[in-house]
Amino acid sequence: MLCEDVEQEQLFRPILEQLFRRVRVEPRRRNGGFTFVLARLADVVRYLRQRPGEAVGLLVVIDADVAGFRQRQEEVKEAVREAGLDLKSMDRVAVCIPSRNVETWELWLCGFRDLDEQTDFKSRFHREVKQSLLPKQLVKAWFEALSEVQRQEEARILPALARGREEIKRLQRFSKP
Repeated sequence: MLCEDVEQEQLFRPILEQLFRRVRVEPRRRNGGFTFVLARLADVVRYLRQRPGEAVGLLVVIDADVAGFRQRQEEVKEAVREAGLDLKSMDRVAVCIPSRNVETWELWLCGFRDLDEQTDFKSRFHREVKQSLLPKQLVKAWFEALSEVQRQEEARILPALARGREEIKRLQRFSKP
């Protein structure tokens, strides 16, 4: 996993641990953020390409922040192209772009529905939820079967989350039996 910060790791590591025998998080710099992820992306994708016979995948997590989902998605693609890699080399790479930030997704998984992808909910999450939240709760909510109505509501209100779920499902083909 290649991610910006500890909050992203705290959400996604336990999710990945439910799916994979081993999860490795690329070491971050103290103030890594989005630029760190883009700088490391090409090297990690090259690592995957050098191991075509191994069941190895990569989850890249970057917050959309004020740039928005589409711009961040394009920036990831551009970083891959600038590194001289073909986007086809990304077949074992899932990209999750929490919009506006990962705390929005965590609030949704905790049952909050008065959310959107433009508002910064970081302080609300830390004020109302973080202290009492157990990572197991988020993992359970992530894997909970959604009804068609719930799935449609999530896709309408937080389309980046619905897309992120699909991205992680793509990686499941490399998961433990």
